[in-house]
Formats: sequence, structure tokens, C-alpha cells
Amino acid sequence: MQQSIRSAFESGLLRSGIFFRRQQWKEILFFIFFLLLAFVFWFLQTLQQEYEQRIEIPLRYINVPAEWILSENNPETISALLKEKGANFLYYYWNLKSHSIDISVPNLSQISDTSLLIPNRFLETELSKQLFASTSIISFTPQEIELYYDVLSSRMSIVSAQVSFTTKQGFHLSDSITVVPSNVRLYGSNKALSLQNTVNTKLIILEDISKTSELLVSLDLPAGIKSENETVKLIIPVEEFTEKKIPVRVQCIDIPKNYVLRMFPSIVEITCQLPLSHFRELTDDMLEINIPFTEFESNQKTGKVSVSLTQKPVWVVHTVVLPNELEFIIEHHD
Repeated sequence: MQQSIRSAFESGLLRSGIFFRRQQWKEILFFIFFLLLAFVFWFLQTLQQEYEQRIEIPLRYINVPAEWILSENNPETISALLKEKGANFLYYYWNLKSHSIDISVPNLSQISDTSLLIPNRFLETELSKQLFASTSIISFTPQEIELYYDVLSSRMSIVSAQVSFTTKQGFHLSDSITVVPSNVRLYGSNKALSLQNTVNTKLIILEDISKTSELLVSLDLPAGIKSENETVKLIIPVEEFTEKKIPVRVQCIDIPKNYVLRMFPSIVEITCQLPLSHFRELTDDMLEINIPFTEFESNQKTGKVSVSLTQKPVWVVHTVVLPNELEFIIEHHD
């Protein structure tokens, strides 16, 4: 079967070769070649001729003050009738629509309390910057623009960091996450601002971090709300943690007069997990165990009371008290 397939394939190649060697087919190939060549010459000649064509160029309003919001009815493009060679028009069609005329709003002249003027001369100058020197501007619309805006209400709002992260083994958050600035000024309608006691950052997800991270994060602003700050800086303090054991005396500072409280033991051992940078800093006077006298009174039948840490530095993240229960005796003297 394979032999028959091979024979059929070789036969087909032989017939094709015979066909392409025929005089008639050669004449067709020559005709197509010269036809394509004529088209190329015609196309090149066409590109050298001058034409009048209309081009749409986007407008981009920049540096808009945070307390302003531009009207949706403001023009978004300039429609320009141009005279130029075909080759340059070909470039404009491919490239000009991806560019824009940038208009810095604070540089415009005020017409009224809610509008600014973009004059004809400015538009023509900026339009010319987008074009080749050989291009003639026949006309463009709009000739000038009255740019409308509204002034928004404002209020200060607290920034809330939205962060999800994991640390490498042996590393932990060594302090609270800091947002800089912690408050931002928001702009919007009175109704929209009444709902914005806080403003969140965009959610940031970090994995296996092992050092303090500082990153710029965008604010997650609701529709109709603007801010002076488009981004804030998040500082996520992460350090390697270690363990330290410290003996701490158990206290009861509100013992009534004529009472004596005896505790067994009166000193317990605290095992702390803390950042490596604070290892030497941690001392027993920074840890406190203070049990109210009323708790001893309510546990006189058992003569035992639970022990827990009542004060520690914020960077101590985990503690174990041993023993976590002590025995006591209350003596009363007249």
C-alpha cells in the first residue's frame, strides 16, 4: 500500500512539472508579475499626490484640580481637514489616533465660575505640533472650546490598608502597618462624601516576605469620588523573630489594709516571641502581670488563680506563662 501511495505522489509531481513547463502557464505568470509591478508603481505614484482628508485627533485634559470634575459634554476630539501627500496621510491614519493633544487645565483663562476658554490660537498651535511641517491645515472644528466643570465638596478621610500577606517561616509582622499619608482629602458630591468615613487602598497580596516592604498603592475610590492623592505608601514591617525567656514577678496592687497575700510561686517565667532587633531591648520591667485582689477573693475555695500577662510591648507577638496558674493564701490581721 505504501508503494502505491508513493507511486501516486511521484506521478502527481511529474504531471505538475509538465504543466508548469507549458508555454501558456509561463505567459500567465509573466502577466501576473507585470500586473503586480504596475500596481506597485501606481500605488507609489498615488502616495506622492496631494489629497484633502479629515482626521480625528483625541483631546486629553490634564492637571485637572482635584476639587473639579469636568463635564461629560466637553469635546473629546478635534476634527481637522488637512492637505498632504498620500504617504503622510498613511502615517497619520496609523499613528495620529493613538496620540492626543494635551491641554493643561490650570493654564486656561476663566470665562465664568464653571467654565474655561481654550482659544483658537492655542488649538491651532497644538494641532500643528502633531503634524509634519509639510501638512496644511485647511480647517478644524471646534474652532475654540468652552470647557465646563463643577466644583466638588471635600472632606478628610482615613485611609485603610487592604493587605493580605504571608511571611517566611521564622518571620512575623514586627509592628502595625503604616499608611503615609494616613488621611487624604476626598472630593465629590455631599451625598457621596457622607458615606466615606474611610477610603480603602487597592487589595495588595504578598507571599513569603522576609523583610520590611514599602510600596505605592492606589486608592480604591468609588465612582464620583476623587482624591488629591492617587496613591499612598504602605510600610509593612517584617522581621525575623526569636524567643526570649524572662522571669516576671506577679503583682496585686490593690490589697486592702490588714490583709496579707501569699502567692506560690510569686515569680513566673514568660517565654516571648519578639523581633531579633528588639532582643536586647526587652527587660522584665516591660512585662507586667497584675491580678486584681477581687480575683483572689472569688477563688478562695480552690486557692488557685490563673496567671496571664497584662502588659507587654506591641512588638512582642506571642507569650507563654509558666506556670499559668498559681496557688495563694489570704491572711487577715485585725
